[in-house]
Amino acid sequence: MQAMIQGTLQAVRNQRFDEMERPLGQTAEGRTDFSDLFGDATKAATPAVDRPAPPPTLGDPDVQGWLNSYYAEMGDPSEANAPYQAAPGAANNYPAGSVYGPEQVYTQALYNQGGTAFAALTGGNPADFTSQLPGIPATAAQQAYDALLANENAQRLASGQPIDTAAYWSDPGPVSYDGVTYTSQELGYAGPGQSSGAEPIYISQAIPGTNTFAVPGYSGTVTGIEPNRYYTLQQLEQAGLQAGQPDAQFHPGSWSVNT
Repeated sequence: MQAMIQGTLQAVRNQRFDEMERPLGQTAEGRTDFSDLFGDATKAATPAVDRPAPPPTLGDPDVQGWLNSYYAEMGDPSEANAPYQAAPGAANNYPAGSVYGPEQVYTQALYNQGGTAFAALTGGNPADFTSQLPGIPATAAQQAYDALLANENAQRLASGQPIDTAAYWSDPGPVSYDGVTYTSQELGYAGPGQSSGAEPIYISQAIPGTNTFAVPGYSGTVTGIEPNRYYTLQQLEQAGLQAGQPDAQFHPGSWSVNT
């Protein structure tokens, strides 16, 4: 039991780092303004063509299957069986119309595991530390999320930064930014509800008085990089981060698609 509690809480800590790095994984209210990250907000990204047809209906995600895969990758397969559903009486933090991506379902499942374990450890009410899993948002909310993610990724590509590889609900179509058109594959689309790879890591301000930076979710520091930018794990290892650490980034699985 103690190992399960420690493992699930560690998973939640890792995912919270990831959520801080990827504001699009939250509802729209939690997002970082584009101008803070990319400068001139007047150069808005625009769809290169008409938006694609409405996406096919997505079936329920295989949450348990994803957890099995996630914990196997983390080296703790037994932790996958910890309860991930919300406790009776838990709130629903995903009201109708919320703008969020497919990975939010998996993230909330991990939070619920950690919340349930924390309640058992402290004697608290698990309903206070869990939330109902989000359902599949309306088509309009899916398209709003996809457009936000595609526009952000167009800006990242234009500024030479790695893209946010969070899963799209459906093909966002090509997007033009600052005179350059990027395909949906360049923008990270890998299929409905599928991640296109490991998430880049956002590096903020240096440790005071140094040119050294901490790396969220990892042990060790890096030097000689530009702050307030996103980097791949490989780039950070080249900047001095010890290689071979467990990958703390997010890899959402696939959803079934009802055509």
